Amino acid sequence: MKQLGKISHISNRNRVILKSDQTPGFGLSVFTKDNKKFGTIYDVFGPTKCQYISVKVFAKNSRNLENRVGETLYISSKKIEKRGRRKRRTK
Repeated sequence: MKQLGKISHISNRNRVILKSDQTPGFGLSVFTKDNKKFGTIYDVFGPTKCQYISVKVFAKNSRNLENRVGETLYISSKKIEKRGRRKRRTK
């Protein structure tokens, strides 16, 4: 597991905002310290040296988000293979 960043605050759209020094891909799964899925990366914004990452939280984790401020979140360190469209065979 790779450390993504610490929770900075909660947005008014109920998304968790992290402060991070790396640029992850959109749609990657975000995990807690005990390896439970927390949400997915929704947006990356801010300056390039210290970016902010918006995480769309799964419904079961959306309660008591204010209590999680300061918690560290992680992403998987496994490389994800992209699955593209199959090419058509031409005759």
